[in-house]
Amino acid sequence: MKQKVIDAVIQSLETELERHSSANAQSNAGAAFSAANAEKQRDTTGFEAAHLAKGYANHALKLRQHIDQLKTMEIEDFTDQEIDIGALVDVELDGEAETFMLLNCGGGIEVEAQGNRITVVTPESPLGKVLMGNIEAGFVELPTGAAGIIQVVC
Repeated sequence: MKQKVIDAVIQSLETELERHSSANAQSNAGAAFSAANAEKQRDTTGFEAAHLAKGYANHALKLRQHIDQLKTMEIEDFTDQEIDIGALVDVELDGEAETFMLLNCGGGIEVEAQGNRITVVTPESPLGKVLMGNIEAGFVELPTGAAGIIQVVC
């Protein structure tokens, strides 16, 4: 199931990469047109479009790195081990069972795998910080006050 989750996250990131690449191309075209057709000395439209294009390009580069990282990620089993990157974790938070996958990227992405909704969390997120290094049957408490128990780690 982990590989299906990772594949779904990769697909989601690739879709986002396509959107950013398209937006980057549009911003680049806008920058070139605006700079060549500035109406006034202080017309900064071209500069703003170029700055936006640079931001899209940087984000697209990071997305490509994340996708490549996920494609080469080794699947590990964390049963009876401390939770780390790649762990699939079932947690009961305030009486509701939820499933999370801890990854270095893709935080917040929700995917369906084998009829289960799985939310990706990163080690930088509040939940990720609490999960990292924890164990099955461990207690978790979030800064929001939500509390629960780790039920299954794999």
